[in-house]
Amino acid sequence: MAKVIRFLNLILIFVLIGCAGQIPPSGGPVDTSPPQIILSSPEQKELNFNSQKIILRFNKYMSQRSVESAIYFPPFNASDMNFDWSGTTLDISLHKPLQSDRTYILTLGATALDLRGNYLGKSFNLVFSTGAQIDTGSVSGRVYAAKLQPYTVAAFPITGDIDTLRPFTDLAKYVTQSDDSGRYVLQGLADGKYRLICFDDQMRNFTYAPQMDVYSSATHDIEISKEVEVVSDVNFIPAIEDTTPPQLYGADLANDGLVVLKFSEPIDSSGIKASDFVVRDSATSKIFPVDFAVRLEKEKYEIVLRMQSPLPLKREYLVTATDGVKDLQQNRMSSNNNTVVMKADSAVIQLSPYYFNFADSLQKITMYDTLFCQFISPTMHQDSGGAKVSLYDSSGNDVSRFVKRESATIFKVVATGLNSLEWYTLKLNYRTGMNGGLKDSVVARHFRTIDFLTLGDIEGKVSPVILKKKIIVVAMRPDGKRFYTFAGEDGKFKLDGILAGDYTVRAYAQHDSGMGYFSGRSYPYQFAEPFGVYSEPVKVRARWTTEGVAIKLY
Repeated sequence: MAKVIRFLNLILIFVLIGCAGQIPPSGGPVDTSPPQIILSSPEQKELNFNSQKIILRFNKYMSQRSVESAIYFPPFNASDMNFDWSGTTLDISLHKPLQSDRTYILTLGATALDLRGNYLGKSFNLVFSTGAQIDTGSVSGRVYAAKLQPYTVAAFPITGDIDTLRPFTDLAKYVTQSDDSGRYVLQGLADGKYRLICFDDQMRNFTYAPQMDVYSSATHDIEISKEVEVVSDVNFIPAIEDTTPPQLYGADLANDGLVVLKFSEPIDSSGIKASDFVVRDSATSKIFPVDFAVRLEKEKYEIVLRMQSPLPLKREYLVTATDGVKDLQQNRMSSNNNTVVMKADSAVIQLSPYYFNFADSLQKITMYDTLFCQFISPTMHQDSGGAKVSLYDSSGNDVSRFVKRESATIFKVVATGLNSLEWYTLKLNYRTGMNGGLKDSVVARHFRTIDFLTLGDIEGKVSPVILKKKIIVVAMRPDGKRFYTFAGEDGKFKLDGILAGDYTVRAYAQHDSGMGYFSGRSYPYQFAEPFGVYSEPVKVRARWTTEGVAIKLY
């Protein structure tokens, strides 16, 4: 009899272990539904909560690690909490008591998943209070990103020293995550002013990681008060934030006495000057003045220098780039990694004197396509004798009025005004060599415009108008092709002659002189530019104008 009792006890133990283990039910159709929290203690918006244990019960067996790493409960960190699982129930024991008369928010991020691999999909915020009232402020909006995934939205109370905010080390008081459509709601905010950021949190620790996470500041701070408890349309367009200054990696002597500098990233060409560079003999410290500097458009990582006089060979030179050199995000060169050694024994790089940014016989060119030629030579900065770029139509007529000299080295085709379904020839006549060794050469590229009858237009209006700011409107196709225009001073815009298809249309204030959207900076903090997105896809039809595209900027 005793043996039977012991046997039954063992069976009971195994049953209990099985009930408590993380074993999903087997059999039946594959479960693809997201897990849910079906019970919590405290309950949502519960008052006068005074326990040091928080309970979450799910409707499914969960991946314990994914749930625990997705929990954010400021001011408690991981070492302040103990996680204990029993089947589908999670007990969270706090190692220190909650403060009295305070609203708390426990966030479970959207990346928590069940044992079938189904994500929660939508951030869960458990809001409760240890006092007789609860903070009811909220902010909501949307994250517009190409990649559909949860994005963390964090709010920091604004204090007197808010400019010391470092979101890559400081934990936000309030966080939430967006759902699959990019929408988010941040609840339980106390009265006060807040500064918001958005990032994709690849480390899953609710802290922004520069150079790893995409990032966006809000376009403005918000304020919660008894008069304004709900703030909406705080939206974000996150992007990789480049805070690293460019570095000079190398310098080589090229043909015709040119010097080619290689950088760690693309360089802003708009402000490059000869005075930004210093070439010094390493033995005598004699400085050889730079006459001209230009970025190579084929390799935006490279800058070419023309010296005022040829560099003597069989020597070493120290080449320095000053802080006048900036990358595309306007990060300036620092005093570190800005000097390299160049051995001028002989030309180690053979530079082509020209570069076309399009292949020969390219077709279906629209007015939005940028076609240009860059000419590099010792006389690249001189208007006389350096180079001549001409444009001819299919009948041989000279239509060079459609070629504009963008800079000392770049000749751009102005496609507006070209004929439909017409072949054109862009011809470069140039002279290379020195003194008596001058040589005349000709090179050409051909292209054909698109059938204009296959194109359509988009008309609309952007509001409100921002004083002293240009407003860029961009229509984006699913294949990534983009068409840009500027809104007028009255906010009206028209995108003429764009390809038929479905478009996402957005507008934003221009930052500096670039055409891309500025998502702000994390430190020192800078607001993102105001932007707006049209509420639905815009269909463009051939020979048809789609009207009434109204975009509101936030």
